[in-house]
Amino acid sequence: MRGVVAAGDEKSAKAAIEILRAGGNAFDAACGALLAAPLCEPMLTSLGGGGFMMASRANGTPRLYDFFVDVPLKRSIEPDFFPIYVDFGGAIQEFHIGASSIAVPGMVAGIERVNQELGSMPLSEIIKPALRYAKEGIYLTPLQASFVKLLEPILLSTKEAKELYAPNGKLIDEKSKIRNLEYASFLEAFAKEGAKIFYEGEVAKEIDKISKERGGEIRYEDLKSYRVYLREPLEFEYYSKRVYTNPPPSAGGVLIAFILQLIEKDKERDIEYFKDLIESMVVASEFRKSHIDSKLHSPTIKEALKRVLIEEYRVSKRSRINLWGNTTHISVIDKFGNGASVTSTNGEGSGVVVKSAGIMLNNMLGEEDLNPNGFFKWPAGVRLPSMMAPTIVKSDKGVELVLGSAGSNRIRSAIVQVVENFIKFDMDIQRAIDEPRLHYEKGELFFEPGFVEELIELAKRLYRVNEFESKSLFFGGVNGVTGDYKGGADGRRGGAVLFE
Repeated sequence: MRGVVAAGDEKSAKAAIEILRAGGNAFDAACGALLAAPLCEPMLTSLGGGGFMMASRANGTPRLYDFFVDVPLKRSIEPDFFPIYVDFGGAIQEFHIGASSIAVPGMVAGIERVNQELGSMPLSEIIKPALRYAKEGIYLTPLQASFVKLLEPILLSTKEAKELYAPNGKLIDEKSKIRNLEYASFLEAFAKEGAKIFYEGEVAKEIDKISKERGGEIRYEDLKSYRVYLREPLEFEYYSKRVYTNPPPSAGGVLIAFILQLIEKDKERDIEYFKDLIESMVVASEFRKSHIDSKLHSPTIKEALKRVLIEEYRVSKRSRINLWGNTTHISVIDKFGNGASVTSTNGEGSGVVVKSAGIMLNNMLGEEDLNPNGFFKWPAGVRLPSMMAPTIVKSDKGVELVLGSAGSNRIRSAIVQVVENFIKFDMDIQRAIDEPRLHYEKGELFFEPGFVEELIELAKRLYRVNEFESKSLFFGGVNGVTGDYKGGADGRRGGAVLFE
């Protein structure tokens, strides 16, 4: 076996495999998939958004590339900012879109930085799969087409969005062959000129112009000053292994570390275990309010994970037991044992499209999950916190597990449950992903079908309970690969596993 890829769509995975077969490494493959995914998974990611990559050389310490979005420096007096509602088939979420919902994108800079520092191929080779998709056209899978329909209000909110996503007056679907020649031209220019074209060139000027005309916040100066951060991962021990996940200012990694350390280690996978899991999630939400949200940019935040504090919250959790997302993820391991875990997002999209590049810009300033203190409350110029948490588990043998998830606030719940299933309960990676999930948020417990009725009835005594009729993309989209070259992909979001 020379490599394995798990991605949010088969065509995204094929782009990565194509690069591995051409001699590229895991980091080349991940970047190639990142460039292809906006075409194959248009509602889940875009070069107008941002993301994170956890990168681990076979025998090295993982490093975290943070190319998430920044809060612009300007504040509009009358922002272009309005709500839309998305029905996930069991839960309705409110999002805000418009020019004022756009944060400063980081995807293009992130891909260039990873390519320069870890890649073995030039960008001219990395772009080839995406370039072919954009020029020759592709068909969306029925599931990806359903996501397009889900976000129809956004795609019809502006003239340029309609031109891209409803070119003949009809929303694109699985029967439409989709081309994006402007995106193809951008990719060719990116390969020649690098990220400068997006942050200082024609694309930057177009974004600046759109923002000024529509009452948005982003300016040319915001784009020109954007930087990718190389961060030390949040690291902790779990069952004699080392887990590396996204550090602050991402909240997702901190909460995953907190929950995994909070859950009792000697539980069987029975009702008592799920009580423990639920209350760990409840206590983690309290922990987020009191120790995380207001301190995400503080250098002292890691102190919140000190053993003494974990023990205090474990006591709190035990007393409670007595009472008793739009993103995509790519995981790659190559023949050398290198691992790349990369999660990216465009939010739901702002409705604003950079026409010359065929790129929809994000609406991250309009996502409640990323703005827990209220909209437009983050200080100007800071890196927007995120729930995304690309994660790598290592042992003395090297990389054992590479995974991550889509799903906004549900990301932490999804990753915790898959890690527990894989490591604690010794499931193979696909089964670990397929198992039904639960999630706690704001006093409400969400259950996928498959949990025993006794647990549901007990939960109803303490919480509002929302029982989904089928597995749902609401509960995330985990894609993972293992050190023995096995993979698991999440059917909730149309994931695929391919081998090289």
